Amino acid sequence: MSEKKQNVDMTRYFSDPEYRKQVAAKRKKSNGHDTKKKLLIAALITTSVIIITGIAYVIYLFQALPSIAELENPRTAIASEVRSRDGAVLDRYFVENRTYVSIDEISPNVINALIATEDHRFFQHWGVDFQSLMRLPYYWIQQRFHGGSTISQQLARNLYRKIGFDVSITRKLREMITAVQIENNYTKNEIIEMYLNTVEFANSAFGIQSASRTHFGKPANDLTVTEAATLIGQLRAVYAYNPRLFEERAKNRRNVVLQVMNYNGFITDEVYESLREEDIILNYQPPSRSGRESRYFGEYVRQQVTEWVEENGYDLYSDGLVIYTTIDSRLQRHAETAVREKLDEFQPIFQREWTSPGGSYMNELWEEYPQFLRDYIRESDRYKNGFAKYDTDQESVVFENLVADEAYLDSLKRANTNLQASFTAIDPNNGQILVWVGGSDYGAQQFDHVHQSRRQAGSTFKPFVYAVAIDNGYMPYHTFSKFPISFIEPSGRMWNPKDPSVPSGPEMVPLREGLARSLNNVTVRLLPEIAGAPGTNRAADLQPAANKIRDMASNFGIDMSRSPAYPSIALGTAEVTLLELVSAFTTFVNQGVHIDPIAISRIEDKEGNVLVEYFPEYSQEAISPETAYIMIDMMRGVIRGGANYHGTGVRLRNVYNIQQDVAGKTGTTQNSADNWFVAMMPHIVMGSWVGGEDRRIRFPTNSPNSIGQGARTALPIVGEFIMNASADPDIEWSKAPFSPPPGFVMPEDPAGNRNDSDSRRGRIGW
Repeated sequence: MSEKKQNVDMTRYFSDPEYRKQVAAKRKKSNGHDTKKKLLIAALITTSVIIITGIAYVIYLFQALPSIAELENPRTAIASEVRSRDGAVLDRYFVENRTYVSIDEISPNVINALIATEDHRFFQHWGVDFQSLMRLPYYWIQQRFHGGSTISQQLARNLYRKIGFDVSITRKLREMITAVQIENNYTKNEIIEMYLNTVEFANSAFGIQSASRTHFGKPANDLTVTEAATLIGQLRAVYAYNPRLFEERAKNRRNVVLQVMNYNGFITDEVYESLREEDIILNYQPPSRSGRESRYFGEYVRQQVTEWVEENGYDLYSDGLVIYTTIDSRLQRHAETAVREKLDEFQPIFQREWTSPGGSYMNELWEEYPQFLRDYIRESDRYKNGFAKYDTDQESVVFENLVADEAYLDSLKRANTNLQASFTAIDPNNGQILVWVGGSDYGAQQFDHVHQSRRQAGSTFKPFVYAVAIDNGYMPYHTFSKFPISFIEPSGRMWNPKDPSVPSGPEMVPLREGLARSLNNVTVRLLPEIAGAPGTNRAADLQPAANKIRDMASNFGIDMSRSPAYPSIALGTAEVTLLELVSAFTTFVNQGVHIDPIAISRIEDKEGNVLVEYFPEYSQEAISPETAYIMIDMMRGVIRGGANYHGTGVRLRNVYNIQQDVAGKTGTTQNSADNWFVAMMPHIVMGSWVGGEDRRIRFPTNSPNSIGQGARTALPIVGEFIMNASADPDIEWSKAPFSPPPGFVMPEDPAGNRNDSDSRRGRIGW
């Protein structure tokens, strides 16, 4: 209190000691009251701050906790699956390689290992194990790391990432609160199920099912005690205890899990002593292949569904969609085996022809096309690094040094002489794709030779030429000269298409035989007839025929937009995909009606609800049923041959003993760059392509044992597939023959017409 307020007599204050004492006492008393008041105010302020801070912290703490809705419907990224018509998983799309399974589909060995190792009082606590928490200070004093988190707390972190993973009291409190909430919302078994489906294992496997398939190639319900211990042991540190990378370390960790399982009564002493000596035996399936049968097909499906998925607000990589396809996994398995085994057989032959020193037929082509090797050198890392290595800016210096390195050249040739193959099969009655093998190894090359690769069709294109002829009234018995014919091009040059050699026998060859033996000379002689300009020697007059052939192929479902309608189209210069070609051949089997190929039947959500269904799209009739059946009958000759000739596909019967009713067509392109074969049965149409991974690399043509023909490479793949698939008791393989259209009678060969030089005489119209 101020002196003024105290009314102090200043004269007396300085002259009277007693008065001064009285004033001082009053001041002390007054100041005491003020101090108490100030302390009280300070205490009130401090308490308020603490309360407000506490409330703010609690609000902050609960802001990162999951909502009631999130607790009742926890969301994890679940892989979408591509399944075959018979339910097999063909492929997966994922951010986290996870497939959700119920606790009934998880081996008890896994659950026992988990409880013993991570939370042995799991069934006694209610989310937080306070007994473990009380021991933490003791462990910390000893500088021993011990987390003390229950399975429920770990699940809280895995399910609700906003809780965080940082080491702090706040995170721990959030984790504990959420764990208690989880325990209030779910049973113990449900918590174990959710935990094992969300936790991460080594090698990018999320969830016990993916981990089991990735590491041991089996479902989670088949895991043994040691396998379960190996996987659960990874949870401490997924990288450090990766058995693929650190086998000994992973084994030691596995044995720790076995030890605690023994300590907690899950396995006996005898079992523990026996199992701890076992080595870890993996059946490692890389995540990109885990559970997969056909990665090429999976990529095709992804491209097909992406637009629908985006338009309907789904995430293909995390929403757990199930995409059912038309693929038959049993047929797929036989097709992949056929492609793999035949490529293994052909590759050494093909490579030897290109790389063997001295006496190699294909060594001549390295000399004939030196630019090939120069291009390969330019594309190599050794060339790119050569300028620095040889301290030069002159390309000639780099080439001189690299060409002198024989070991380098040999390895370069071998690396660039790889064969590739593809195979597909379609149900001709509904367009459903049954088999899809886009190449030998998706991991090595992602380019799909079923639908991405466009190669010249070669002689497999000839059926469309003959279909035009039959549609214009020509019959299988009409004859044409087997000798070559030339045409004058507008530039004045001569177009001289011809067979490598003229076969023996009569000069005039029926169309049936010309197709069966794939004779270019007979096919070319059809062009003036189809063009309505018989006897012409001008290439320009053949243009109407080229247009008709191009239109016919287009009606059969082949994209002809990139293939000019030149007369050479009759010999297969058009570029097609294997999918287009096989789909086109289904038109013959389906009585002349083309159906666009279909790969997907329906899409379901993770609960099994059907979201969308797909159905075949039928096109208009490409040819009449009668023409279609005549073509089928003519292509039977490719396989059966005739009384005086062998068809180009006779190996299908003679080597692979395929005796049922089958029609087909072989194909080999110019310079033997591409080999084809398509086979048709009433219930399935199959096709294969074989060629160099690099289209500059071709098959040998001057070798007596050359494999550079469709009948020697593509046909064996189809033959192997038919032989194995038809013998599989799990596959309903039909052996029914082709049936002609109702009331149809195959036109008979009129007497004397076979040797008539006027091939147009006796044409029959419908």
